[in-house]
Amino acid sequence: MIYASGAESACTTVRNILGRSITVRQFQLSSSLLYNEGNVAKAWVDKLTVETLPTRYFSIRYDRASGPGGQNVNKVNTKCTLTLPNFSKCSLFPLEVRKQLIDKRIRIYSETNDALVLQSDETRSRDQNRLLCFKKLISFIRETCYFPNDPTIEDVKKWDDIRKKSKELRLKKKKLNSEKKRTRKELY
Repeated sequence: MIYASGAESACTTVRNILGRSITVRQFQLSSSLLYNEGNVAKAWVDKLTVETLPTRYFSIRYDRASGPGGQNVNKVNTKCTLTLPNFSKCSLFPLEVRKQLIDKRIRIYSETNDALVLQSDETRSRDQNRLLCFKKLISFIRETCYFPNDPTIEDVKKWDDIRKKSKELRLKKKKLNSEKKRTRKELY
C-alpha cells in the first residue's frame, strides 16, 4: 500500500500504476501538524510593526483638524483618516485576525462599508498623524486578537488525572447509591 498524505478529505481511490492496481489512501492531517493558522496569525501579530505594515493597501485622506492651532488650523489639512476597504477579503491580514476583529465588533470596523477606519488629529503634523493612525491600528489588533497557547505536556497530564479521578469518584458514588437502593429492597 502507498500512503499519500495531503489536506484532502479521507478517501480511498484505486489507481493503476505500472499495470497493477494499488490502493492509495489519503489522510487528512490534523491542523496542528500540517498548518495551524492560529500559530501563523499569532506570529504575524507578534512581528507587526509600523514599518512592516504595507501602506499601499490603505487609502489615506487628510482633512482640516478641529481644536487649537491658531491660524494654521484653518489653512492646513492635518487630520489623517486611514481607511482599509474590503477588510473581510484583504489578504494583508491573516484570516484568523480578520475573523477576530470582525466578530468582536471593534469600533474601528465599519460593517456597512466593510472597512477599517481610523482617524488622528492629535498633532499639527500630517506625517505624525498618519504614523499615529498606523500605531492605533496595531494596538487595536494586539488588544483584540487572542491566540491561546498550546497546552504543555504537564497540563495535559494534569487534566487527564483530573478526568480519571472524577470518573472514579462518579462511579464510586454510583455504586454506593445502587448499594443503598439494593439494601432497601432487601428490607421490604
